[in-house]
Amino acid sequence: MVIGIIGLGNIGQMLVKGLSKSRVVSPSDMIVFNRSRDKAAELQRLYPFELAATAQETADKADMLFICTKPLDVLPVLRELTLPARLHLVSVAAGVSLQDLETVHSGPVSKVIPTVTSEELRGVSLFASNRLVNDTQRDSLRLLLDALGTAEEVSEESIETATILTSSAPGLIAGILEAFAQAAVRTSPELGIDTARRMLTETLAGTSLLLKGQELGFNQLIERVATKGGITEEGLAVLGRTLPQAFDDLFAMTSEKHALLKQKVQAQIIDRKGEQ
Repeated sequence: MVIGIIGLGNIGQMLVKGLSKSRVVSPSDMIVFNRSRDKAAELQRLYPFELAATAQETADKADMLFICTKPLDVLPVLRELTLPARLHLVSVAAGVSLQDLETVHSGPVSKVIPTVTSEELRGVSLFASNRLVNDTQRDSLRLLLDALGTAEEVSEESIETATILTSSAPGLIAGILEAFAQAAVRTSPELGIDTARRMLTETLAGTSLLLKGQELGFNQLIERVATKGGITEEGLAVLGRTLPQAFDDLFAMTSEKHALLKQKVQAQIIDRKGEQ
């Protein structure tokens, strides 16, 4: 199977690096196009994929094509291409629906929301597919995403909410931990911010391994740590007074952002129809 990638932004580069590291495919099984050829050539020196001269060449040779441009560039780029009917088109763009992709490709299409942690072959990659994706194509996509961590098929209706728990979560968790570390240093300046960050990083890694290795639910781990009347139990009570609303506000904000992006994508489609 030949994997095509158009666009070497953060996600495109992650796919090249992660898939190569996982060895689920060889770099020689990838064909890549990027508008900046120098950037692509630099990455090619580390991962010897085929460097396409044009986006059309990538589409012609690929069995599965990842379009990794910015969301508002996805449809304009694809409209410039002639996509083979057999091609499994995969978009990694938020705000671009399967139905939107079907306006530019009559064949199988999928939507994938990857995560930056896939460079370490961990984390969750979300995906949803249209009815034209057959079992073999779905299995092939799942194989690739499982090699990058864990593949999770979800409905398109829930993918935006799930994105906050997967793709956005590394940045959000880092922000939470930074605030945690800064609060610790405000309380005990002698601790030092580097020490506080290092402690939290190791604690996060250990907590993740404990949850997964022993198949514990969050509540089960809380029960282990939070003794009756102890500091952890009181701390959870403090967080319980503020965090639920903060996370509700977070999901409300992201819903608004997704809605705005969808409106812009739909405007592109309407403008295109008007031109025709």
